[in-house]
Amino acid sequence: MVVNICYAASEPSLGLRMKEDGSALKCYMGDTGLPISHAFDETAITKEELFRKLMLDKLEINKGMLVENIVAQMLVASGHRLYFYSSYSKEDSHDTMEIDFLVPQATISSRHNISPIEVKSGLKYTTTSLDKFQIKYKQQLTTRYIIHSSGLRMSDGTIYLPLYMTPLL
Repeated sequence: MVVNICYAASEPSLGLRMKEDGSALKCYMGDTGLPISHAFDETAITKEELFRKLMLDKLEINKGMLVENIVAQMLVASGHRLYFYSSYSKEDSHDTMEIDFLVPQATISSRHNISPIEVKSGLKYTTTSLDKFQIKYKQQLTTRYIIHSSGLRMSDGTIYLPLYMTPLL
């Protein structure tokens, strides 16, 4: 219960467990405070100063890692098993992409009903991987989500979801 495992899926289809790629996985902490505490444990910064700097956005850390951990924690708390997709190709850059999370939808239709989720920590970002993933697996996907720090909106079939709304997926 300390670590949430996110399994690689070889493709986005129903029965993600059957598509698990055993060669890769990601580990997220069950409590997002743990990686912060462990990352700065050896410094002279007191815990109070650390969290004050973090809250005031004065600390140089990989915010993407923390936000992704928060989303993983919320998805697990909502009953989801964690999956991601990753593909790398030296020969063809169109085959290189990573999708942070794959979530199956409860309603089954003619599609496989897998929702790809990208987590963005900054205000400016690209959706290159999500766009390539959509082209490659269009028939197997349903709603695309980008979880970010701004407001709720929908654009070009993608739902931009504020971080705090993640448990609604």
